[in-house]
Amino acid sequence: MANTDNLTRADQVRQRRKIQPVQRKPISRTQDRTSRGAQSASRVISRHGNYRSTSSRATTNRRKSVYLATGTPGSEVRLPALPKLSFSWRMLSALIAVGMVVLLYLMRNGDTFRVNEVNLSGGIRVPAEEVKAILNVSGESIIFVQPSQVEEQILATFPDIKNAHVNISMPNGLDVVVEERIPAILWFENEEQLYWIDQDGYTFTVRGEANLPIRVYSDTTPPHSLGFVDPETAAEQAEEGEIARDLPPIDPKFVSVIQRLNTIKPADTPMVYNQQNGLGWTDPHGWQVFFGTSTEDIELKLNEYNYIVEAILEKNLQPILISMEFLHAPFYRLEP
Repeated sequence: MANTDNLTRADQVRQRRKIQPVQRKPISRTQDRTSRGAQSASRVISRHGNYRSTSSRATTNRRKSVYLATGTPGSEVRLPALPKLSFSWRMLSALIAVGMVVLLYLMRNGDTFRVNEVNLSGGIRVPAEEVKAILNVSGESIIFVQPSQVEEQILATFPDIKNAHVNISMPNGLDVVVEERIPAILWFENEEQLYWIDQDGYTFTVRGEANLPIRVYSDTTPPHSLGFVDPETAAEQAEEGEIARDLPPIDPKFVSVIQRLNTIKPADTPMVYNQQNGLGWTDPHGWQVFFGTSTEDIELKLNEYNYIVEAILEKNLQPILISMEFLHAPFYRLEP
């Protein structure tokens, strides 16, 4: 073995390398690395206290990058980054509340929401100008208009309107749809037109034309329905706190009697009415016949009337009146 005392340090290192082979660290297999990675990932680290992750802060302050494609494939233009904005439910609720307050203020005080148009439909005989004139809603804010009150006002003012429906048309209009009553009877008092009567017994002013209502001639008004209260008495009862029943002026059954007798009487013969004998007409033989104010047993009354006419003609009598008001007590009158 050579003497190492006279050798330099570098020579000594070279000599040792020749004697001792270099030992390299073995390379781990892929399976070992995978198992060690899984063990590391399965470890759970819990932190307590006021620890705050820096990654979440970085995410919060992150800006959204915007890229625009160009006409050249593989190239794009990056625009300046835009911050991400987030709104809370409280902020959204506050914005809605402020918007509603502003809208209510504009609807109450703005000219855009003041009523300046009333559209009326359904009327035939009632002029639209008369309906619009009594409403008194022009220039009023649309939010203060109550359709139910407008409907009641129309029905109280116009008896010839059966139903009225009012809808608000934003921002400043009203749509009014009315249903007029259909005349069933034209009542004459002392040869003058008094009013029309509809199927339900309501009376209203004669205006315009109607399709062949039954004409009834009388020297008085038709009989009122049971329990009817005239408007003046109803107003007094309302002031005293009493409840007035809203009943039609004429009994609907009386209207039905007129319509039934109209199918029986001779054509082109006017129907008449008086309080003593009820409804009737002038017979072609020259006398007046009355059937009262009820259609009860009307067929039996007609058969009995025909028998009485035959008996009168056989006796060559000329009565001035035959009353069939009571089935079991008919009579005829020969002198005035």
